[in-house]
Amino acid sequence: MINNDTIVAQVTHPGKSSVGILRISGPKTKTIAIEILGALPRARYATYSNFLDSQKRVLDKGIALWFPAPCSFTGEDILELQGHGSPLIIDLLIQRITSIMHTRIARPGEFSERAFLNGKIDLIQAEAIDDLINAETELSIRASLNSLQGDFSSSIEKLINVIVALRMHVESTIDFSEEDINIDINQIINSQLKQLDHHFKKLKKTIAEGKLLKEGKKIVIVGFPNTGKSSLLNILSCSDRAIVTNIAGTTRDLLYQYVNINGIVCELIDTAGLRNTHNEIERIGIKRAWNILQTANHILFVIDATIEPLEQKKISKDFLNKIPTNIEVTFVLNKNDLLNKRFGVKKIKDMFFFRVSALTGEGIDSLRNHIVNIEKNKSEEGVFIARRRHINQINLAYNELSRAQKNWSSYENIELLAESLNLMNKFLGEITGKFSTEDLLKNIFSNFCIGK
Repeated sequence: MINNDTIVAQVTHPGKSSVGILRISGPKTKTIAIEILGALPRARYATYSNFLDSQKRVLDKGIALWFPAPCSFTGEDILELQGHGSPLIIDLLIQRITSIMHTRIARPGEFSERAFLNGKIDLIQAEAIDDLINAETELSIRASLNSLQGDFSSSIEKLINVIVALRMHVESTIDFSEEDINIDINQIINSQLKQLDHHFKKLKKTIAEGKLLKEGKKIVIVGFPNTGKSSLLNILSCSDRAIVTNIAGTTRDLLYQYVNINGIVCELIDTAGLRNTHNEIERIGIKRAWNILQTANHILFVIDATIEPLEQKKISKDFLNKIPTNIEVTFVLNKNDLLNKRFGVKKIKDMFFFRVSALTGEGIDSLRNHIVNIEKNKSEEGVFIARRRHINQINLAYNELSRAQKNWSSYENIELLAESLNLMNKFLGEITGKFSTEDLLKNIFSNFCIGK
């Protein structure tokens, strides 16, 4: 793609700093380099230069980096000027650069947009730049880097390739339906539909892990009244978010608190104590508690450590029988400060029991480490960050696959199958940008930083 305008923007954060960086991209970049520096610097080498104004007076001194097209981030000629971070100097340099014809200040995200439009990156990689800048934990940084390096794009391309291969067989069957084609098309279709289903499920599982890294792991704190659930929320979040009293039923609604536990973003949710009650308001809170724990990634079930061990065992088994088996459950034996027993963890079969005191804080560090270890063990190298629009497109494509499988099983109509495959191809292509509309691109890149 050819852009007539050359764009410039400050890459570093506005305000006073030791270093300020300007980036210039477009067809006039070579002219700007000669005007500002007095000569074209050596390509891809750091060159110490004077930055000159229109009268050839020195505005600043710094490093110039010259990247000729097409071997640059945007695919165009790029010049980066690294000078002193005085806002006045930066403004004077920008005024000098934009005084050259067909040069203007860049729109938000325009550098990344040009990289996409010039085929240097796809749309997933472009969005990964923004995700990387806004990442708040080490794991989310690594996942964003995986997307930037093309892991997510590669997974989408594999799916598209399987769809294209199946479309080739299907379209050939339609075009040459009256010819004697010596292939078992039914076997090919059934086999490749199963293969597609397997690829989709694998991709959705990886996306779910990446979604947890970005949006936070949902940890629901449940248990009977007066076991210390609210106290546990407060100490894990290092706040007084929840009201704590000795009165049973104090917490009657869901309380949400985002926390960063040793680099893992978590959404802690405190709930009403689980019990039978005639209080209408409390009953609503208990119903909400049961509903929210069905969607949890991890449940902390709080038990009063002072009750008999056999009763603790019965409570834990009864609870496990009432929830989905795919949800991680950790049992927290609170109020251990009232007993003459060691703090720490005990594993019985696949169940973890942590003895803690939400009042004194003893045993809480072990519980925090347990939460972090579970998440890190689940996070693989291939995890990448998927945005809501990616998830929506994948769900649309997978729903179309399910519809295609059902229709093929019932009718074996080749035209219906061809249409479904075409829609799947379109939905997935919009993720990487092959089918993107101008409005979609504008919406995505407008949220970027100016210098990106």
